Amino acid sequence: MTFVRGFKVECERMVARLRDEMGVHISAPLDMAATAAHLEIPVHPLSQLLEISGTKRECPRTDEIYRKVSAFTVFDGSHRTVVYNDEHPLPRHRSNMAHEFAHALLGHPPLGSGSGKSVEEMNEKEATWLGGVLMLTGEQARAIIVNGQNLTSAAAHHQLSTEMLRFRLNVTGAAKQVAALKRA
Repeated sequence: MTFVRGFKVECERMVARLRDEMGVHISAPLDMAATAAHLEIPVHPLSQLLEISGTKRECPRTDEIYRKVSAFTVFDGSHRTVVYNDEHPLPRHRSNMAHEFAHALLGHPPLGSGSGKSVEEMNEKEATWLGGVLMLTGEQARAIIVNGQNLTSAAAHHQLSTEMLRFRLNVTGAAKQVAALKRA
């Protein structure tokens, strides 16, 4: 399954507009709480949901929930609320939130809304891509390469795991683009 022509470029533009609206400098990572507020999407930790339901954290089934749940969106008509696993480390939490916000930015309907399996699979693929751009834009990736920034410090600065940073550097083609500019 491939993206519609221009999708990746449009994701970069969409995130550039979002960062501009929020007043976030290109060198800074997006704050996911601020992004949620800007998008008017309430977010709640999974622990709060379990507390409201009366479920105890010590319950074996609760352990299973925490192992299986990263984040999910609850719909009330067109309004979204995101529930996230508050036991995940910051880089994973950011990735989870970025994915859910990407669904919102792309206007994806809830799973099982009658779109069909292939559309839902494409929606997931699109949200994964846009979520990655929310965490590290192509411009940010190129700046890391140009500046010769250490991967560990770059990952820490952008609040990403080193695995996610490597992935984004690879899929953006940042190293190849910088090398081509140097040859030109």
